[in-house]
Amino acid sequence: MSKLICLLCLLTNVDSSTYDLNSSIAALNRGLQSKTNIIYTESAQPLDIYERICEVLSHVPSVLLKRTDQSSLSSINDLHLPKPLLVILPKPSPDQAEAMFEQLPTEMQQSDFLIVGCDTAANWHQLLSALWQQGFPNVLLFNSTDRGGLRGQFYTSGFYPQRQLQRCSIEDYLWSRQHWFDNLGGLEVRVALYNDPPRSLVYPENDMYSGYSLLLLREFLAHRGAKFVPVLTTNHSVFSPHDCLKYIRNNLSDVCGALLAYSNDVSFTASYTYLYVNILIPNAQPKSKNYYIIAPMQLKTWLSMLLYIAITCSFVSCVCRLQLGRWEYGRFLLDIISSLLCVGFELRHITGWQYYILYSSIFLVGFMIANYYLAFLATILSTGVYEPEIRSFEDMVDRNISILIGDYDKKVFEIYDFPDILWNITRLVSYPFIQAHRRVFDAKYAYLAHSDRLVLFAFQQQYMTKPRMRPLPIDLQHSLPGFPMRRHWLLKHKLSEAVLNSFGSGLLDKLADDTNQQTIHIGYLNLIPSEPYEAKPLTLDYFNVPLIMLVFGLIIAFVCLIVELLWRRIHDAYTPDRCERTGVAE
Repeated sequence: MSKLICLLCLLTNVDSSTYDLNSSIAALNRGLQSKTNIIYTESAQPLDIYERICEVLSHVPSVLLKRTDQSSLSSINDLHLPKPLLVILPKPSPDQAEAMFEQLPTEMQQSDFLIVGCDTAANWHQLLSALWQQGFPNVLLFNSTDRGGLRGQFYTSGFYPQRQLQRCSIEDYLWSRQHWFDNLGGLEVRVALYNDPPRSLVYPENDMYSGYSLLLLREFLAHRGAKFVPVLTTNHSVFSPHDCLKYIRNNLSDVCGALLAYSNDVSFTASYTYLYVNILIPNAQPKSKNYYIIAPMQLKTWLSMLLYIAITCSFVSCVCRLQLGRWEYGRFLLDIISSLLCVGFELRHITGWQYYILYSSIFLVGFMIANYYLAFLATILSTGVYEPEIRSFEDMVDRNISILIGDYDKKVFEIYDFPDILWNITRLVSYPFIQAHRRVFDAKYAYLAHSDRLVLFAFQQQYMTKPRMRPLPIDLQHSLPGFPMRRHWLLKHKLSEAVLNSFGSGLLDKLADDTNQQTIHIGYLNLIPSEPYEAKPLTLDYFNVPLIMLVFGLIIAFVCLIVELLWRRIHDAYTPDRCERTGVAE
């Protein structure tokens, strides 16, 4: 009897290393916290396995895709399915599996895939290697061991870069997918480099590869055990993003060392920072010192003062006419102007109490206006008089200040919104030309600057009383920057996590501040020196105002003299004729 029981046990013994597919899918969904299952089947494949799988997917929404739905694979993101995703492929051939993965968008590289089938270990290893090269590491294989295909063994890849095929359990896979890239074993990562402070600062002759984005990338690679291999672009000494993207497309580099705005040419890390673009415009330029004469008072004040001079002069002349029988308009005009200049004046030919009233009134008004003018003039001489500030795009167009941009900037503006009003004053030049003029803040041009570069430019002008350049208080455009890389680069999502952690901890800001100081220290940019405060020899400009005032006074005196002479001549010619007519009449 005991022998019969032992025989039955041997016949019914089940290998403990095999797993049930349905229960394993349920455990995998729980471990991954999947919110959607996508099941991809061949059009001629019977749906019995799909029906059996669906028995355990009642609590997880599932989508069935057939091979005939080729457009659904490339546009699977348009379905807006809840994530995380678990994609199940029942019984595909290796060629069919590779073809399907080639159609998937790069956003699916972080999803998990369960391939169900029955094949040799060599074929499974070849399939996994091909999928890793396409950028899909999270692949779990279920190798069926029975006719129904519902029991089998799980296989997955080992750690990168060895990627050996190894048997595993659901728990092993859930742990391994978090640690694929913990130790890359000296894997060489080619990084395309160019100068773009504060993001990247490249001096190969001094073995200097700095900048806040490049430092973050280097620390990430060192932490993962990868080897940083610098690949200098053709024009690495200046801003050359086109060369960097070209190197990535031609497989000459794996990733770019600086952050760039998103585009469809290459793959990008997820972005957690929000950069805006401003226009760096020249600050208001000082006006000519000749303008200082009229600067203390506005036009209405000057017109009111001229009206006061005309009315007062006319009134005093009328008083003189009533007392002495003559006008004396020119003499009184000079007296009133002298009162406004706080110099001595006399109201000759005015007698009686009228003299005291007119003299007191003219003196008080002249004293107030002169002190008001001198007070404002002293303030202006100490601070300067400047042109009106540029505060809008319309002001830039009116001033006709050219905005210097490069070819990459133009390409970005064609993708993002760019004000149409600015295209007429936008000038496409080479990046060395931009760098040469922006380095010294040439006020003849305006320049583009992202928010992180604005901090660098403010740091460069920190010792100036009045900075040469300032950002226009209007955000030109907004962009989400990321690290450009090859579409199938496996470290994309791990690098995205590193960027998120650095941004959340404030490490990016600290690295940017350090780079600003280093940029000045090595001489890539120079601090603009502050204005000197020591006394300087007087130049001819300082004599312009007194000279203009002197000439203006002489002109007024000359005009008054001419008017007096003409009036006297007309009056003398008119008086004899009048006397003759009076004598004849008598």
